[in-house]
Amino acid sequence: MARLFVSGVLAVVACLLAAGCGGGGEARKAPSAPAAKECRLTVAQKRAVARAQADIRRLRRIQAPLHTFSQRGTPAQERVTGQFLADLTRIRLPIDTRAKLIHLAKAAVGLCGLCFQGLEAEEPVVSGHLGERRCS
Repeated sequence: MARLFVSGVLAVVACLLAAGCGGGGEARKAPSAPAAKECRLTVAQKRAVARAQADIRRLRRIQAPLHTFSQRGTPAQERVTGQFLADLTRIRLPIDTRAKLIHLAKAAVGLCGLCFQGLEAEEPVVSGHLGERRCS
């Protein structure tokens, strides 16, 4: 019994010593990537973003009273989702701005399966990985 107690105490002491080893100074931070500069939007692009945000607000209002998932969603959800996608394609937006708007819209149509899939298909993930410029 005493032997088991001593080995347990030694294990605890070893753990405490190992936890206290190294790093006596300040914690080292991993080097961070340089901050990407913000894209400057034109007036037409700002108007398109405002239209898309209005569509997202409409989608949230439509989904608010819904409680169950539906593959088709409501006719209003389908119509406004289509309008949102049309608004996005009218003018070329920077990749990060477009991706953020689509992400917000996907959150607003979570209970409509086809609406979500349509937005998922339009997400500009591949173009970002292929090296397309952010602010184009």
